Parts: sequence; structure tokens; C-alpha cells
Amino acid sequence: MPVEGDRPWPAPAEHVVAGRRWKYAPPPWVLFEAVVNDSERWLSLLTGETQPTVAASRRPDAVLLRPWVDPAVPAVELWIEHDGYGSVITVLAYGEVPKLPDETRRWVRYRLGTLFGAALREWVDEPHR
Repeated sequence: MPVEGDRPWPAPAEHVVAGRRWKYAPPPWVLFEAVVNDSERWLSLLTGETQPTVAASRRPDAVLLRPWVDPAVPAVELWIEHDGYGSVITVLAYGEVPKLPDETRRWVRYRLGTLFGAALREWVDEPHR
């Protein structure tokens, strides 16, 4: 996670309402490129969800997505770091309230997992055209 002096943009909202962390085999630049340039190819939405867009980025370690797929989360930050030969992504979901209702928080964490823990992993680990 960033320290305040390292943050490339102001915090997108006052409260972090969910956070997850995943490790990947590819190096950070591969993940950065997949999120910034290829998200429409691996990020599949459910009915009623909003396609997130890259609101800001700093190559190769930070991406800000706005809006997020769930209306309870106005922004999601990705912090990409080296981890041995691969990388790790810390995903922070921001909200306007200090705490989401339990069911909403579980859903947000689930969607973060299906998109970053599964779909992104599949995209960067498998050869594609």
C-alpha cells in the first residue's frame, strides 16, 4: 500500500471499505498492461454492473479505476509490486461511508475476487490472441 508521500493522486474517497491481495506469476508490467490496456477483454460484467475505466495510472505500479462495477464503490485502486519473480496486487475498494452493510461488503469482496483473483489471473497466465 502507498504511503502518503508516494501516492500519485489524492485518495479517491475517505474510506477503504474492502481490500484484497493476490499474487501472480507474471511481472508487474504485465499486470499493469492487462489492467490499463486489456481490461475490456478479460473483465466480464454482470447485468447492471458498470464498466470501470482507468481514471489515472502510474506505470508500472498504480491504477485508479472509476467508477467501479458496484455503485457502493466509487473507485478501486490497484497497487502492483514485485514479489520474487512475479508480482502482487493490493486492491482497495473505496466508499463514501466508513463501513458497507455486511451483505454489500461480501458481494464487493466476491466480485473483486472473481475479477482480479480469477479473470485477471487467467488472462495474464494463459496465452491469448
